[in-house]
Amino acid sequence: MNREKFKRFIIKHYPQNQQNLLRQFDKYLEILWETNQQINLISRQTAKEDYWTLHFLDSLLPAEFYNFSNLKILDFGTGGGLPGIPLKIAFPSSSVYLLDSIHKKITALENIIKVLDLPECFTIVSRLEDMEEKWNGFFDVIVCRSVKILPKYKKKLLSLLTKDGRILLYKSKLLDDVEVFDRVKIHQMNFPEIGERKIVEIRKREINW
Repeated sequence: MNREKFKRFIIKHYPQNQQNLLRQFDKYLEILWETNQQINLISRQTAKEDYWTLHFLDSLLPAEFYNFSNLKILDFGTGGGLPGIPLKIAFPSSSVYLLDSIHKKITALENIIKVLDLPECFTIVSRLEDMEEKWNGFFDVIVCRSVKILPKYKKKLLSLLTKDGRILLYKSKLLDDVEVFDRVKIHQMNFPEIGERKIVEIRKREINW
């Protein structure tokens, strides 16, 4: 049933490519589930059927208002490749960089990328604050789904963005860590299958830093 709910979302937003996308997400589900039994990438308490809504649909929520085509995307704290890999599948012209500081997670993601045959999908093993200066001004958008935004991250996040870049934070009820940014736009994205969800958008050119 949850796959059907995800399918409806795909048909709504990607009607011309729905069959191919669903095949890719079927494949992603299998490799992510199998890998997660060996290496804890995401919560093992989540039922396999719920991946469709709680992980895949959730990852694609910003597609309701934002087009990721042809953009360079940094997924900060990627874990199981979420939301970066779903965004890459849905927007194949994008270039996605999966950032995590835990080497074994990145190794597992590299295998997932290979199995899914995703071009222009890369991994970076590093803490955010230790990313090299060569990345400054490189990314069009930074997405973050599972990391609490500490004040020390603010300057680094903004420095990684192009001058017109933006940050998209996936949040539920609590928005306390968003207060590190002085100006944000909140997109209310509630879905019954997911619960209360907000996407917090921060535009670099509007922030004092």
